[in-house]
Amino acid sequence: MSMTRRPARALQRAVALSFVALVLVSCGGVEREVPVPGAAPVMVPAQAGDDDLFTEGTTVTTPVEIGAPPTTSPLVDPTPTVAVVPPAETTTIPTVTSTVVPRVLTPPGAGVPTGVAPAVSGWAAFDLHLMTILDAGSTAVSATVLRDGEVLHEVALGQRTTNGDPVSVGDRFRVASISKVVTAITTLRLVEQGLIGLDEPVGARLAARVGVQSPAAGVEEITVRHLLTHRSGLAQYENLMFRRQVESCAQAGAVGLSQDLERAPGTTMRYSNLNFCLLGLLVEDVTGRPYDEVAQDELLTPLGIDGMRLAGTFDVGDGEVEHDSDEGRNYMEVLGASGSWIASPTEVATIIDSLDHATPGWKPLSAESVAAMSTITQDPPLPPEVAATTSTTLEPPPPPTRGYGMGLMIFGPDSFGHTGTLESTHAMTVRQADGLTWAITVSGDHPSSTRDLAGIVTEALRYAGPV
Repeated sequence: MSMTRRPARALQRAVALSFVALVLVSCGGVEREVPVPGAAPVMVPAQAGDDDLFTEGTTVTTPVEIGAPPTTSPLVDPTPTVAVVPPAETTTIPTVTSTVVPRVLTPPGAGVPTGVAPAVSGWAAFDLHLMTILDAGSTAVSATVLRDGEVLHEVALGQRTTNGDPVSVGDRFRVASISKVVTAITTLRLVEQGLIGLDEPVGARLAARVGVQSPAAGVEEITVRHLLTHRSGLAQYENLMFRRQVESCAQAGAVGLSQDLERAPGTTMRYSNLNFCLLGLLVEDVTGRPYDEVAQDELLTPLGIDGMRLAGTFDVGDGEVEHDSDEGRNYMEVLGASGSWIASPTEVATIIDSLDHATPGWKPLSAESVAAMSTITQDPPLPPEVAATTSTTLEPPPPPTRGYGMGLMIFGPDSFGHTGTLESTHAMTVRQADGLTWAITVSGDHPSSTRDLAGIVTEALRYAGPV
């Protein structure tokens, strides 16, 4: 299905306004302070460039984006009344075509963000706050909240297609770099089965697979762990992955493994989609089967997930949400295991929940492997002769509380997940320190960053009240 850029629709605004009017008529209450569920302050890094992914940041009360580089063309309060609602509530709000009703919105300075009706409570308030994403110009948004492995709430808002078909709970969106979680778990399953070693050098094996007879110096030292932690020494290759310089992940791998490494494997971190593209090829080389089939058998089927798939840039099927893409682009085909999965937020949250051994259900990895996956990797210590000339203190710095593990972003103590950003795509999933797990997916360019998306979810949870 071909898709082109389109302006924000006036119809979306009609959806938001009609729903505001509905909940204002049916709800009422008095404002009071509501604590954010499980929002113990944690340190998170500020927005980062290529080399400062996990620098010091500011204190916030929720996990937020920790600086995964954007994956597109040039880089680009008091709360309302709340009420405890029954679990497992599902909301789907289809496109509204009736007469637009007048705005009845909170004025600036009233203590509630403009555009949010303070009388709405519970999950209706959560859903209404997500409507601000559509009002800003995005086409569709869907979210899921879990606790103890059980779905507390699901919502789908907006349009699935350019024809105006409403999005439904369960529809699948691009999840971009959240794909790395799937690839990491699948790879570690093979490690646990003894089919490959975590610290086994695989650079030469991968070079042979993509037809590189003379790999660059240092490539033979690259291990599975280096790829999982973005410490392989490979460059980012953003233009290679997103500017149609190649047609597939294998072709991208051939370029990356034949070019000089930016740094020695196992040293400093450099977030690169090529690392996880290569891991997908490694899974295929180890098993002799397509990567997506192995991921299905090793992870998705045991979790009861059927229908997730690797999608092409202009490949949209039934029950799948359209994402605008500029004509001629092919990044989904090139990203492969690094960013081409499509999934519903419930499926994403289920995968993240499977890494939490405190919740019921099947677990794909041992507790030891999960601990390794969620351990922040750090730069090796400087040689003594270098450290003597650069150190300004006798006290070593405390260990970091956020950073990157193996296919996981660590947002703070006992909090992990991943973000995903592509053209017309924002996604995020978090397992919070209080045990709440959520996932959100967006088709559109708003909000402009995953950090902003995290803030919207935080506020939506505040409005929902205790969950």
